[in-house]
Amino acid sequence: MTSSSLMLRSWPASALAVWAAAREAGRCSADDVLHTLHDYAQVHELDPGGDILDLLGAVSGANAMCVRLPAPGDAQGLPPGRPTDAAMAAGEVILIDDREPEGPSTPAAGAMRALALVPISTAERCRWQSMRYDRDVAVGALLSDSPLGEVEYELRSAVAEAATSIAALGGRRGSPADLRDALAARVSASTIDLPPHDNPRVDRVLASAAQIDAIVSLTGTGELGDSGSQLATADERLRGLSALARRARSAAVNTLIADYRFRAG
Repeated sequence: MTSSSLMLRSWPASALAVWAAAREAGRCSADDVLHTLHDYAQVHELDPGGDILDLLGAVSGANAMCVRLPAPGDAQGLPPGRPTDAAMAAGEVILIDDREPEGPSTPAAGAMRALALVPISTAERCRWQSMRYDRDVAVGALLSDSPLGEVEYELRSAVAEAATSIAALGGRRGSPADLRDALAARVSASTIDLPPHDNPRVDRVLASAAQIDAIVSLTGTGELGDSGSQLATADERLRGLSALARRARSAAVNTLIADYRFRAG
């Protein structure tokens, strides 16, 4: 079995959100969404008390939906609270505005807060924590990330910078073929399979983000670098690259979600 097949797939929330939006736009079927989820884990559970079909129902028919990829020190616009803490630990969250349209028999706006779905994954099982914020979260506004053109421009130099970070480190490299295989395995694990769409820039941005993630991840394993001090010198640069990759990925995924929802509307 190859190293890539042993590596846990990253970004299940991003995959679920974009495939669910594509389904609502008529670009794929419910079976396509379920098949994609099985690529991330054999079993999916909605906590509390639900299975994969309940999970699919939770992301269907929302007023607004977006993905955030927060990390400590980079909340990506999320307010403090238990859902944000869980999202930071997982590195990913789907935000859903599932309020009913206002009417004589419905609660006032803001009475129901945004729903957060946070994946806790292993290769066998993915448990999706379902939590509500105790304050208003402007899910629709968070869908509007940095323009993809701007992000793609930043990524062009960032990929080269990430590669330079590895080249500057000594340590146990193994053969060039081993390094290429290790990077390829991490790129594969960090790549999101997308539904049919018409935006090639999304593909380019996600591919570059996966490359950066792979390089940062490999550098952080300790397999590269002669000393702890050498890695510490590179750490700030790598954190910046990782933050850019997260921002780029969320911008690309949310761009597709917005495109699909515009078609569905």
